[in-house]
Amino acid sequence: MSTTQQEPPQYRRAYLLGKAKPSALIGRNRETGEIGVIVLCCALSLLSGFFVPTTFLKVLGILAGPALALVVVFMPYNGRTIYKWYEINRSYKRLLRSPQATWRSRAMEAGTRIDGTEVEIGPPPGVGRLRWLRAQFGPDEIAVLMHLDRRTVTATLEIEGPGVGSRDSEDQEALVDRFGTLLRHVANGDGFVTRLQMLARTLPADPDAHAKDVARRGDEQAPRWLQESYEHLLSMVSTSSEQHRAYLIACMPYTKDLASEAYVIGRGAVDVGIGIIMARELADICARLADADIKVRQPLGPVALSSLIHSMYDPDHPIDHLHAMSRRNAWPAELDATHPQFLRAKTRESTTAEPWCHATAWIKEWPLTPVGVNFLAPLLVHTPDVIRTVAVTMDLEPTDVAIERMLTEKINTDAEASRQAKLGRVDDPRERAHAGRVDQRGEDLASGAAGVNLVGYITVSARGPEPLNRDKRTIRASAGKSFLKLEWCDREHHRAFTNTLPFATGLRK
Repeated sequence: MSTTQQEPPQYRRAYLLGKAKPSALIGRNRETGEIGVIVLCCALSLLSGFFVPTTFLKVLGILAGPALALVVVFMPYNGRTIYKWYEINRSYKRLLRSPQATWRSRAMEAGTRIDGTEVEIGPPPGVGRLRWLRAQFGPDEIAVLMHLDRRTVTATLEIEGPGVGSRDSEDQEALVDRFGTLLRHVANGDGFVTRLQMLARTLPADPDAHAKDVARRGDEQAPRWLQESYEHLLSMVSTSSEQHRAYLIACMPYTKDLASEAYVIGRGAVDVGIGIIMARELADICARLADADIKVRQPLGPVALSSLIHSMYDPDHPIDHLHAMSRRNAWPAELDATHPQFLRAKTRESTTAEPWCHATAWIKEWPLTPVGVNFLAPLLVHTPDVIRTVAVTMDLEPTDVAIERMLTEKINTDAEASRQAKLGRVDDPRERAHAGRVDQRGEDLASGAAGVNLVGYITVSARGPEPLNRDKRTIRASAGKSFLKLEWCDREHHRAFTNTLPFATGLRK
């Protein structure tokens, strides 16, 4: 009797994104204002211990300061903390008092100069000050945006994904590795691009487009049985169809080094030099995208970028409809940010008098369990009849910097595990999971991977509040299938909506 030894099965690699547990209580993962509240409350309790004469009031004052800090900074309240809600409510009330709460475009009254150039108008609230530049990118022209408030420079490419879902596991892993090579090249290179944004725009397509094309171009002299067979085939096809558009946004921080090189390249004209530098960076990125089997469809010039931004506010506007589009027509005609749960926007060419309603959610928690390559498929593909935009912004840092940060986190994790063991406490499985994540991240960084800090936002658009609430529930269910937790940005949708525009925002440096 002979036996054969079977080879162990090949498991697909799983990816770990989220953290199992915050690293520290105070200092890390805390804003400066939160630390200031804690210090102020502790200082007040210390002063009460010195200056309050009565013993009972003195003890009460000493205990009241830290308790108040814990309540304000740490206690959850409606999904956030009291500190978070204070700033959100203060900004929202200030917005309601300002004239920008109900913004109206001045494009009709702005007019045109005698040389044919359009008079600039400001963008709606939440976008910030912009400056539009042009640059030559091969035979095409590309729009370069300077965000004056954020001190960044961005440009947009329309890409076509490799169709990961239609490939086997080995090809999927190879494509992911190639995209990781792109991130590593951008993070560790000598270029100025330090941030990339992936934008997935999903719009409903005309379900009767094919039938209309057959009726217009079909052969009326075809045999009857053939026509009946084709009509039967059409009836079996799903009537729900979507169009998926993907974009890659490159972002450069506006620094002294960038300004100096732009001044030299542009021979004194900094704007021209910035456009040349951005075109050079995009050419390098396009070469890496070709290696990753990601096709670049076109660079977006001022007209195409204006049409894309316009379609974000008005999904009825086709993205490829470029007639009469300009950078000042990119913005809606009216915008209402007074409602706390959604944003209203209306354009002049809207088919109905009702404005579009937009709600934006922040991806509060990424998967805490190992996931595969297609873990976002339920959100990106398997959610029909919902107009949505998914934006993922990745801030890249060199491998050496990421390794130093990882080593610091590993030292803290090992020290905490040693302290818990000496105290004889039960081993926390979350700590073990977090330690495993740190070790895997260290192995990836040691192999040359780039450090990536990412944030995600999702905008849902509908014709009214009731359809919007229905689509929000659908998106929340799809996000749950993708192991994501969402938090709707109530009272600040006018700012959060900007994070799903092609501006590479939403992540604080």
